[in-house]
Amino acid sequence: MKINSRINSFALIISTSVFTCGAAFAEGCGLDWKKLNLNSQQAAQIQGYEQEWNAKYIKLQPEILEHQRRLAKLLMDPKSDPLEIMATNQSIARLKEQLRNEATANYLHKRAVLNSDQQHQLESMMQQMIASRQQSATNTPQTEEQSGFMDIIQKVRWAIQQH
Repeated sequence: MKINSRINSFALIISTSVFTCGAAFAEGCGLDWKKLNLNSQQAAQIQGYEQEWNAKYIKLQPEILEHQRRLAKLLMDPKSDPLEIMATNQSIARLKEQLRNEATANYLHKRAVLNSDQQHQLESMMQQMIASRQQSATNTPQTEEQSGFMDIIQKVRWAIQQH
């Protein structure tokens, strides 16, 4: 039973990290990989994965920004075609999902380089990072309107913002 609880806990950490950190997840959400006492081979492999990630991110991020700018223009124009707005929004979502998938795959490649003790240490580091982010989020005062569900305009603004 304890193993299932540990697996569920780790799955929650990973899924929370993907959504909390977004694109930065591939780089470990600001985790200091050097704290894992990597040997030279591990450090080289992780650096290689970071370079691969950076290349993929550099390729996709401008495309996302282009679609976000287009969506903003479409939303400002009262004569714009609703289908074009929806298609542009779906393109943004598809590209962001692709980026999240790349980030997750990159993280998994890096984790596979680690030995068992390093993986446990990485899990602890991620738990600390998530707890810290959650605490800073709960310490931010919010009005009743901010803490409730976002209305459609807020959702659209959020979707077109750079993340």
